[in-house]
Amino acid sequence: MDFVAFVDDPSEFNLSITMFSMDRQANEVFNEGKDSTIFAGSMGMIENVRYTHLLGNQTGDFWDFYEKNEEEINLAEKQAFATWVADCWKKADGQAITLPAYFSLHDDYESFDLKKNQWVTDDEKWSY
Repeated sequence: MDFVAFVDDPSEFNLSITMFSMDRQANEVFNEGKDSTIFAGSMGMIENVRYTHLLGNQTGDFWDFYEKNEEEINLAEKQAFATWVADCWKKADGQAITLPAYFSLHDDYESFDLKKNQWVTDDEKWSY
């Protein structure tokens, strides 16, 4: 299972998370049968949640700071999202699921392995 976060334009501060069922070749798996007890495909888990808010008088200062520190901010934001998803995964007893499970930001080259609690590259993720 892949939980993929879609973060809109940074100025919008919106986050959506979709769960995808994937095969070992990194292809989405679809349920072509009629058994509704089998999950396959994708499912929106969280849609357009605003994760921060700037007051009008803070906007200029924020974007000045963001432009100077974009790489560090993006890394910290990515880790904060992964930590939050991993905490939710643990609270929901996600470890009871036997399938591999990962969290990533859309189009990122690495994912957070929710079973092993560590970052893995796409090559590592799909080489099982």
